[in-house]
Amino acid sequence: MNYNKVIIIGRLVREPEISNLPSGTQVANFVIAYNRSFKDQSGQWKEESHFFDVKVFGRLIQQIVQRLRRGDLVLVEGRLHQDKWLDKNTGEPRSKIRIVALDIKLLSPTRGVKSETPPTMEDVELPPLEEDILPPAKGGEEKGELDLEKFLFGEEEPKKPQKEDKDKDLDDLDDLIL
Repeated sequence: MNYNKVIIIGRLVREPEISNLPSGTQVANFVIAYNRSFKDQSGQWKEESHFFDVKVFGRLIQQIVQRLRRGDLVLVEGRLHQDKWLDKNTGEPRSKIRIVALDIKLLSPTRGVKSETPPTMEDVELPPLEEDILPPAKGGEEKGELDLEKFLFGEEEPKKPQKEDKDKDLDDLDDLIL
């Protein structure tokens, strides 16, 4: 059995680019950045950034992608796809792994004016992702904050109380329906 699924949360590096394939199919491409903070072996805090190319087809372009802006925090669910081609100059085979989005959720839109010139990956300064999505400290949720675990996995159903005075001669079916 094979399984290919990826879920990633990151910030848009620049506005999505929407174009048409020769077949007429609309496609959108964008890059999201994921920042990770960690302690190295010496105990020093380090930060690393990773950039992921995302390709989108179909209804998601009209429903979501057209509303995305640079800096938006998004959750992308999709599959990995390896694009393969021959280099035009050298004739050497090339490849690149991309995420083909099957679903996109806008977690927190940016507030402010749209940038006139798209930044390069080197220009982007993104806050650590953990600071964006971790719930607040024990003071309770602040107004307007997103509880990411509830958003992703839903609310946990409360357990049904057990009857303490059950008859001892009940069979398994009775246990299931009580």
